[in-house]
Amino acid sequence: MSVELKRTPDILAELGRRKRPEQILVGFSAESEDLLENSLKKLKEKNLDMIVANDISRRDSGFASDYNQATILTPDGGREELPLLSKRELASKVLDRVVSLRSKSEA
Repeated sequence: MSVELKRTPDILAELGRRKRPEQILVGFSAESEDLLENSLKKLKEKNLDMIVANDISRRDSGFASDYNQATILTPDGGREELPLLSKRELASKVLDRVVSLRSKSEA
């Protein structure tokens, strides 16, 4: 048995190419190695305003858990390591950062 795979378009990269100045574009990076290096590369290549980097090799968070730990990165070198939080709490923190970015862009 074999499964044929077909490469799909990179939707986030396309959104980054089409991004207008008033838009805030956030990406998510699920990595098992070189978390910060790979996430920073995606942040730049996809023209993101922020990326939420997740280490999927952790056993206490991620896909099979109600909890997650993440690092938020921004193009200006900003780096915020968030502790292990419920996914709801993490989502709230990410939205708070988006609101902050939006406020800065409107100033």
